[in-house]
Amino acid sequence: MIQFSGLADNAEKIYKKITGVPQPPDENQLLLSDLRAVHHKLARSESMFNELTDKDLLDCATYDILAEKARYAYLIKEAKKRNLHF
Repeated sequence: MIQFSGLADNAEKIYKKITGVPQPPDENQLLLSDLRAVHHKLARSESMFNELTDKDLLDCATYDILAEKARYAYLIKEAKKRNLHF
């Protein structure tokens, strides 16, 4: 029964490729997509920080930058573990 399971998975992939049904992204693609998104958010947060003058908003922007940097560092570490190049 296990052998047929692998065959069914392959047949499904071939059918989806022929019919043009998009396949869901794998974990590596999702990780790289998250890296790009966090990089964009970090740049946006830094840009906002540079234009603010209100002390409370500066604090908020600072926390955003620190959070995005921490997330970015984590995602880079995960990408290196998986030997991904971006």
